[in-house]
Amino acid sequence: MTLKEIIELQKEFDRNHESKFPWNSQITDSNLENLEFLLVAFAGEFGEVSNIVKKIVRGDYLLDEKRNEISEEIADMFAYLIKLSYQLNIDLEATYLNKIQKNQEKFKHYEKSNC
Repeated sequence: MTLKEIIELQKEFDRNHESKFPWNSQITDSNLENLEFLLVAFAGEFGEVSNIVKKIVRGDYLLDEKRNEISEEIADMFAYLIKLSYQLNIDLEATYLNKIQKNQEKFKHYEKSNC
């Protein structure tokens, strides 16, 4: 499945998700509270995976014992990232490819200066 197909799958899910929150609305200056909500939700998922990792690092669990939970939380983060990108009308694929190119140039320069 391509990223574009995943975005369409998420859009379809959001259109059919019944809730008081407008899950599939475009984010504009007139509904910035939707952006705020999605970012808080994303941060919450990040917090959940961070909490699991914290417990692994301090020795409560082994990584393999929590790998599935970590996968689920990362998938939740991915879903919110997809939502944010399409609701903000961001071409995530093009933006990522542009950013990776910038990072390649940036870190190529960094590697040369550390030699």
